[in-house]
Amino acid sequence: MRLFTALRFDDETKNALFSAGKEAEKSAKGNFSLKENLHLTLVFIGETERTDDIKAALCRIDFPAFDYKISGLGTFEKCIFWAGTEENPNLQKLYLAIKTTLDETGIETEEREYVPHITLARKFCPKADFDFSAAEKLLPQKTQRASKICLMKSERKEGILQYTEIFSKELT
Repeated sequence: MRLFTALRFDDETKNALFSAGKEAEKSAKGNFSLKENLHLTLVFIGETERTDDIKAALCRIDFPAFDYKISGLGTFEKCIFWAGTEENPNLQKLYLAIKTTLDETGIETEEREYVPHITLARKFCPKADFDFSAAEKLLPQKTQRASKICLMKSERKEGILQYTEIFSKELT
């Protein structure tokens, strides 16, 4: 099973993020994210069958709920189009708390610098006149609340990428 941990959004936030992606799609090609798949990844775990161990590890995490703000657009290696967040030490600390707890449990996770982001498109190819500003104006303006860690399963069903929450842990 392909797994990762994430923060999920309410419908209003997903609608705003989806609209930003749709605006970008007017002057770019790519595989744009489905509205229901939009999330902020915390720790990518990858392929494992140790779901029960991961759930138990997540239950041991004691971390306070906190606020953060979605802000800015960017690309990774010109193929991933994403919405970012304002700098927030709590996002980094939550990432480290999850990663450390999973590492202590013997669960291997992705080894990469953590950059909080929401993937809006993969295989992103903007046209020469692409302008981030039109899409950026559509990003959610309200503060987001990180109130629970979600364990997500990633799978393809009939060729469509789907993310399913299989467990969650409330933040204190």
